[in-house]
Amino acid sequence: MSVVAQAVEGSVVTGSIYGLVGSGFALLFRASKVLSFAQGGFMLLGAFIFYSLEQHGTWPFLPAVLLTSAVVAAFSGLVYLVVFARVAAREAFATSVATIGLLGVLQAAVSIKYGTAPLTLPNVVSERSFRFLSAVVPTADIVAVAIAAVAVGVLVVVLRYTPLGLRMTAVADNASLSVHLGVSAARVAAAAWALAGGAAALAGIAFSLGSAVDPIGVTNVGLLAFPAIILGGLDSVGGAFLGGLLLAGLQNAVQVTIGSGWLDLVSFTLMLGFLYFRPNGLFGKAEAVRL
Repeated sequence: MSVVAQAVEGSVVTGSIYGLVGSGFALLFRASKVLSFAQGGFMLLGAFIFYSLEQHGTWPFLPAVLLTSAVVAAFSGLVYLVVFARVAAREAFATSVATIGLLGVLQAAVSIKYGTAPLTLPNVVSERSFRFLSAVVPTADIVAVAIAAVAVGVLVVVLRYTPLGLRMTAVADNASLSVHLGVSAARVAAAAWALAGGAAALAGIAFSLGSAVDPIGVTNVGLLAFPAIILGGLDSVGGAFLGGLLLAGLQNAVQVTIGSGWLDLVSFTLMLGFLYFRPNGLFGKAEAVRL
């Protein structure tokens, strides 16, 4: 029973991080039709900026988290305006491909500054553990899930109840018409890039709390978020979060039953299956195509 409970606890933590990254992906795709492969890079940037703030113990935890997210969000929005806005206005697909280059740049910059070996994050949260049912739950895991849940909740509120969210919805529904209504698609896309970058930075922090600040591990989480997005729905922020939880649950079940070597095969096979049979995911909005 304890093995099952511990697997469920791990699924919730890992799934929350997948879901947070996936929510940023979904927000970005919803607002600009760009599928950014650079989210793992922004996760990496957030994890190491947070490490820099905390390595000497001079920053309290919450201000360091908020500052890291704000810096990465501002950088992400600026990168879109300076580098990608002109390309995206003509072809969203070309921008999606170009984000692979941005990912490489971010990875190289981090490796030059910090190296490629994992770094140990100082104890920024309590080392105390709690027992829930028969699972042992470290404080770091609770904080990681809380960060993800609050961040996704904020993204959902922004989308549904703010003028910016209404503009994003207008651009997503009909970009050409929204321009005639006075909505700047470029500004909406820049805001989406900023929000997605900030969300990715928080995911990088959340992942690093439970382990070392690992360049390879953080980037791999960004890659593994893709099946979660496809599962939940490319244009659904809440769906991407639920997709992350479902994917993590499936991965833990696979690891327990047939071994960790099957994780990637099962995850990406599931993604391909959804792309073929249900491309809108479980919670995505179906689009009518006029032939």
